Amino acid sequence: MNTQTKATESTDLATLPPGMSTGNQSLAVQLAMAELNQDVITARAFPRSVATVMRNITELVMLDEQTAKECVYAVPRDGKTIRGPSIRLAEIIASQWGNCHCASRVVHVDKIEKYVESEGIFHDLETGLKRTARTRKNISKRDGGLYSQDMIMTAGNAAASIGMREAILKGVPKAVWRQAFEHAENVIRGDVTTLVERREEAMKALAGIGVTPDRVFAAVGVVGLEEIGLEELADLYAMYQGVKNKETDVDEVFPAVKKGGDQPSGLKGKLDQLAGEPDKKSAADKAAPKSEAGSSPAGSDTHGKQASTPKAATGQQPSSGQTSSRDPDDGDPIAKATRMGRAAYRRNMSKKAIPVDFKAEGREAERQAWLDGFAAEEDAEAPEPGSHEEE
Repeated sequence: MNTQTKATESTDLATLPPGMSTGNQSLAVQLAMAELNQDVITARAFPRSVATVMRNITELVMLDEQTAKECVYAVPRDGKTIRGPSIRLAEIIASQWGNCHCASRVVHVDKIEKYVESEGIFHDLETGLKRTARTRKNISKRDGGLYSQDMIMTAGNAAASIGMREAILKGVPKAVWRQAFEHAENVIRGDVTTLVERREEAMKALAGIGVTPDRVFAAVGVVGLEEIGLEELADLYAMYQGVKNKETDVDEVFPAVKKGGDQPSGLKGKLDQLAGEPDKKSAADKAAPKSEAGSSPAGSDTHGKQASTPKAATGQQPSSGQTSSRDPDDGDPIAKATRMGRAAYRRNMSKKAIPVDFKAEGREAERQAWLDGFAAEEDAEAPEPGSHEEE
């Protein structure tokens, strides 16, 4: 009885719609339709078990540490680090999901607009769901020139991998692979006991692909090796795997650091820098009145002597409301932390780049003050104390 039922289902699936008889189709089309019908029949005859799929994906991801690292990628975008599942994890998901077709191809190369476009395809034979994803990859150099033919082919392959990854992740429900992805992130993040060793391993691996330490620190928003924590370390491993899997390139993930001091990259940072230059000049003029007095012969004898007289001899003492130039915070740790947070935002650092000292136990107030200063500087309506608008 069951055999007859399956035979009937097979006959129904293989039957062509009206007006599409085999005599009107080419041999290639007939073969493709027959192959697709047979795949659908097989998929429905052997349905998948979602619980088994989830268990198998997790086991493969956690097979060893290297496999877990390759399952996560990261890329910086607008001062933030975006982390997600890589093409390696997508391949594991598709292999264990089963009863599906997935592929990718380059569909367009535009040498005028300087990009290559690829398409990824995912077809679930059991449910009939079909997903496509198109991705573009830039093929222009920093100077605006076009990539060589070999580099264009490499960029096309990278775009094709990204397209297939996106199609698979859109076709397979996230609930199936989310747990495996979280396990992979935990493996990459590690724990505090191995943080020092993992820092050194990460820096050596990044040096192997030509990334200097200053570019590493700028990518994760820290000022030194000691400030790389567990989250920053996880981002670095994921960035490295993205470059290694050719999903991104080194210059995109680890951009070159501009020399010649701290230069603001955003429009607000540049405006704040321009607005702060007059204040710096006026402060310098007030701190050095001797140079102004010495500009005229008549004033050099009188004002020059007064400027050289010590304050102790003249009896002048700073008022209680004034602060020393050496300690603008007047010894207040909260004010100092707030100022450091403001300065971190002006240097275009990440909000996660909290100094290591403030992360210690018992210094929660200073850590919060650093965050408040960073947020205040980020808000355009909260100017830095002492600053003023000029016409």
